[in-house]
Amino acid sequence: MTVASYTIGEAAKAAVTPRAVRFYESRGLFDAPERTRSGYRLFTDDDVEVLAFIRRGRSLGLSLDAIAEIIQISERGAPCERTDALLAKRLTEIDAAIADLRRQRAVIDDARRIKVDHSVGSGCAVIEQAISSN
Repeated sequence: MTVASYTIGEAAKAAVTPRAVRFYESRGLFDAPERTRSGYRLFTDDDVEVLAFIRRGRSLGLSLDAIAEIIQISERGAPCERTDALLAKRLTEIDAAIADLRRQRAVIDDARRIKVDHSVGSGCAVIEQAISSN
């Protein structure tokens, strides 16, 4: 059975740049690929799948450390329990970010609603109101 081999540019078609491929390799997210006699990296189908997984994980906001942990766990067997814990942690982070964005939105909305008295001071009353609300 032959194993498909891809150059770094072809492997990057998993929607990551060649620079990102090199970075992920340097971080140990996948084993160093074989090289041609000329020194070019040759990636397997499995490598390309890992690159696609890394891209998907990053698009969900997972850290590279979390992604590396999931990859390592999956190589040992059933990653579901720990992966679920990592995803639950990410959901908590997302919920906190949403709450913070809602608070920021409310402050900005309140600041925009104030009547601006252009005759007082040299600053912008809207900005001053927004700053004092934080």
